[in-house]
Amino acid sequence: MQRFLRACGSWKALEKEFDRKLPVLLYHHVGPFKAGTYRELTVSPEKFERQVRWLARRGYVGIKPADWLNWVRDGKSLPEKPILLTFDDAYADIAEYALPILRKYGFSGTVFVVTERLGGTNTWDEAQGCGTLHLMTAEQIRYWAGQGIEFGAHSRTHAHLSKLSAAELSAEVAGSKSDLSALLGHPIVSFAYPYGDYNDAVHDLVRGEFDLAFSIEEGLNYLSGDLHLLKRSFVGPGDSLLEFALTVRRGGIRRIRDWRNKLRLRTRLRWLLGIKRARP
Repeated sequence: MQRFLRACGSWKALEKEFDRKLPVLLYHHVGPFKAGTYRELTVSPEKFERQVRWLARRGYVGIKPADWLNWVRDGKSLPEKPILLTFDDAYADIAEYALPILRKYGFSGTVFVVTERLGGTNTWDEAQGCGTLHLMTAEQIRYWAGQGIEFGAHSRTHAHLSKLSAAELSAEVAGSKSDLSALLGHPIVSFAYPYGDYNDAVHDLVRGEFDLAFSIEEGLNYLSGDLHLLKRSFVGPGDSLLEFALTVRRGGIRRIRDWRNKLRLRTRLRWLLGIKRARP
């Protein structure tokens, strides 16, 4: 303890260092809305830039998963207000719209890749009736890795991992790590559970393959948290800037968002009932 105290300089600085918190934001598609796709997963480029600008003006610094890992394990320094922006599925529009905005404001970020679908489409969504969105190519991934963006694995096919056999699970998890490492030429640090779906077998395998893994449970991350169940807060297209600020500072606003949606539904139903009653 005395060694840590000497390194930090004072008890106050020591307490501040060990109380460091990391908000992690979860995005999916950043770009123009495409007809037939899931509107609730699309954030417009204009709204995304307003959010990143808000973060930059308030002193937040976008870091990589490896930065958080190095702080937790080795005590390497972090910015005073770190934040991690993550993007699931590696949609091609991320490369066109979101990543240039991040670099414009000096932020890094992390994109989680479905490794057997590079340059393809969102087949897992298409199977559920969703419209088509194109995915990043190998060339785009290599280019943006060279621009300071970190890439993590998101399985090979975006499967529900808890429903797989041991052999299938290994192919999805370890296989995606191998695919991405071969593409980028360096070890892969992080993984994001597709659909946020995991059980003990999935968790154990991911722990053995990756240094970090991200869930979809909302909240803030601290030194004592499980490195293989890191929390992320979803950012939706309807979130106001105030709601975005609450998401960053409190680690999510799911309850507020659910309440708002219920209120909108109730208002819509009252409007429909009013029309029916007014008809002769």
